[in-house]
Amino acid sequence: MTTYVALDLETTGLEPERDRIIEVGAVRFTAGGVEAEFSTLVNPGRRLTPFIERLTGISNALVASAPPLDQVRDDLVRFLDGAVIIGHNIEFDLEFLRNSGVLQHADAIDTAEFARLLLPDLKNFTLGEVAAALGLPVTDQHRALADARLAARVFLELSKLAERLDPARRAQLGRLVLTDAPALGRTLGGAEASPAPRSGLPAPPPFRPVPVLTSRNPPQPIRRQDLEAAFGGLARVVQGFEHRDEQLAMAEAVRETFVEGGHLLVEAGTGVGKSLAYLVPAALDAIRNGRRVVVSTNTIALQEQLIQKDIPVLRRALAAAGFINAPEDLRVALLKGRGNYLCYARWAASYVAGTRDPDVARLSASILLWLEQTETGDRSELRLGPEESAAWARLSASEADCLSRQHRHVREGNCFLWRARKLAESAHLVIVNHALLLADLASEGSAIPEFDHLVVDEAHNLEDVATQQFGGTLTLRKLTESLDAIHRPGTRDHREGGAVMLLRSFDGEPYASSARALAGLVAAAREAARPFFRAVGALPARDGDGDRLLLTPLVRREPAWEEAEERWQALHAQLERIERAGEEAAKLLAKAPVELSDELAAEFRAAFRKIGDVRALGEVLVNPAGPETITWAAREPEGIGSLHMAPLDVGPLLREQLFEPRRVVVATSATLSANHDMSFAAGRLGLDSPRMLELGSPFDYERAALLAAVDDLPEPNHPDFPGRLARAIGTLALASRGRAIALFTSNVLLRHVSGLVRPMLEPSGIVVLAQGIDGTPRWITEQLRENPETLVLGSASFWEGVDIRGDALSLVMITRLPFDVPTDPVGRARAEQYDDPFNQYQVPAAILRFRQGFGRLIRDRRDRGVVAVFDRRLWEKRYGRQFIDSLPRCTRFRGSTDEVASAIEEWLSRG
Repeated sequence: MTTYVALDLETTGLEPERDRIIEVGAVRFTAGGVEAEFSTLVNPGRRLTPFIERLTGISNALVASAPPLDQVRDDLVRFLDGAVIIGHNIEFDLEFLRNSGVLQHADAIDTAEFARLLLPDLKNFTLGEVAAALGLPVTDQHRALADARLAARVFLELSKLAERLDPARRAQLGRLVLTDAPALGRTLGGAEASPAPRSGLPAPPPFRPVPVLTSRNPPQPIRRQDLEAAFGGLARVVQGFEHRDEQLAMAEAVRETFVEGGHLLVEAGTGVGKSLAYLVPAALDAIRNGRRVVVSTNTIALQEQLIQKDIPVLRRALAAAGFINAPEDLRVALLKGRGNYLCYARWAASYVAGTRDPDVARLSASILLWLEQTETGDRSELRLGPEESAAWARLSASEADCLSRQHRHVREGNCFLWRARKLAESAHLVIVNHALLLADLASEGSAIPEFDHLVVDEAHNLEDVATQQFGGTLTLRKLTESLDAIHRPGTRDHREGGAVMLLRSFDGEPYASSARALAGLVAAAREAARPFFRAVGALPARDGDGDRLLLTPLVRREPAWEEAEERWQALHAQLERIERAGEEAAKLLAKAPVELSDELAAEFRAAFRKIGDVRALGEVLVNPAGPETITWAAREPEGIGSLHMAPLDVGPLLREQLFEPRRVVVATSATLSANHDMSFAAGRLGLDSPRMLELGSPFDYERAALLAAVDDLPEPNHPDFPGRLARAIGTLALASRGRAIALFTSNVLLRHVSGLVRPMLEPSGIVVLAQGIDGTPRWITEQLRENPETLVLGSASFWEGVDIRGDALSLVMITRLPFDVPTDPVGRARAEQYDDPFNQYQVPAAILRFRQGFGRLIRDRRDRGVVAVFDRRLWEKRYGRQFIDSLPRCTRFRGSTDEVASAIEEWLSRG
């Protein structure tokens, strides 16, 4: 009988090389029951941060009297000896044990990975969520022994689930996992687990046909009374529905635009309810006239809000008002880019061939049971991590040509991309994101079914997304990932992988020699890549003006650029050799002695297409571009360079390709006006003389928001500014007891201030979390939401999109007015298009970002808080008045750091 040890560690942080173990909990057990337990606190030889104390419940006093790891190491080694280690995300714990010299090699099973295979529809795979899904009680999480006990019970329950699987499916799962995780493969497959492929392909649930849209000719216009009736339906189905004049005014403007045609630009302040203001008239028009309306958002969060909250409410309201017979009569589709959908043909081919790439095998195992449940094939249902993206790219519908070939999986309804398109073709409302909307332009309408009515929400982001979509970036990392997709050599952390492993799925020649040749060519390309990117990185260093350099004609005549060009030619030639060898290998696979060999070749070619894309992009970047394109070199850490390009102005592209061909365009956002003028935003978006409507917020900002100017700091470019800023941030965060975000325009300043402010706040129990240092923006935001005694230091992504309601966020600090960085090539080149670059471009652009940052504070009618600004230019420069006048009318205060701190305490105490 196999012996297991369920293990959990608590640590001082997330970095095994830097952090230390503070608690060990372990349970030794078999299928017959628990044999022994091991538990000890460990003295890490350093103080715990308030965040770790709060998270684990372990205090500095507790670990101070605990033994160091050296004193318990031998006992722990004996306890683990001879057992299979069990744990949730166990690799984290094993890395700490390896670094601490407790063990170097061990058979291990990750219960998180086990759960992903057997419970693919679970939304979250934390230990607590998995346990709850299995019906197990959860107590005292984040203590090591409690978590180890729970991991043991989770493992035993998952093992029972595996035993109840169909024997053939169980054996297939075991086979797929065996290469990457042998212990888990043996547990899953039992006696049947073996490296030999098995037959019997699973298939998704049958596709349910949907009605086709039938357009009414001539169309019947939506009347104002229709709008009023629909909002009456909302009042009947939504408890506590609030009548808002601003929402009705926006809905009426959208209705008129749908009736008359044309372009409408609407700024709707926080609390207006703009999504329902455009959804109601759009849905009424689509239902009555059989027309498709495309709604584009920038963020996943807004898409989720529309799909999960707003549209279900809208359906009930329209049914209550008699516009539809049942909620499902309003048909809505969420459409994503091709790369989000599983290509059934590619997965089936890889599965049948029995790939030896451990990453693809692990992903195929995750897909196996999910495939029989999913109707969409959408990767978001699998909750894949970033490390699984390369394997997913091999199996996704990106660049698949099944639709054009009418492949048999299309005819049988198993093609997920075809399913998504069919649902979109029949939908009244099609929800997309800005990236897909713009990709549709590049593919000449092949991404989204034909549409003539468009709503662009979060419209202030469209220019940036278009800049990325119509531009390009070439980095060493991007090239390395493309080469890894073809062949990744084995290392201590990763087994050998890549598309080459498809060739190694077949024994003998000519497959073996083809695989060897490709691996050699990829290794040579890696050797050629680093000198090229180092030569690019030397360019900004020579300029001496920051880490970015515009590639002007003058720069391209310098010897340093000539060296970069020569290095590129060598790399370019090597990439071409890889592509040619890849095509020859794909022809081999197309004739392989296995079912679905054509699909196997298609999966193989997908990896090489990425190399072709990188090579083509490099050619464009290295060779001089026209005056409509900005190209620049950037210096990354360690002197490695990167190349970038962007269109000088996306407005004309958007106008000609996106807006002018459409009968109706509604673009909306909470921030489109600079000092109550939307002409700047309209011009940047390419909207030519649109109708404009500015709607303020229904919230009482004078009661809710205090705008505080801190006037005892030097100018932002003064050498004392960082230190004085850190003291001011710390003082204000103490006054608000955390519950705060400080917004930065510079990551360098953010990191500097982070090191200075932590010692000020952590002794008082306020946790400091810095973007780029302590975790992802989403994780940091959740920590602030769950534990308000937190100060977040954030840059770019925290200026917008953060939606924290209530007391968890009561203070927003703006460190500097968000002007473009002087060395930003795109901002500088675009500003130079204007007669007065500063006042006509830089000031209005900064005002829009400033308003986004201000908007993080008041998200709800009951919210109350303070926005503190540390930049003297707000009140000392003439243009500062424009920033202030662009904000909602709120209470204002100006004073020293200590005076503002007192004002914050008094303001928040009124709540």
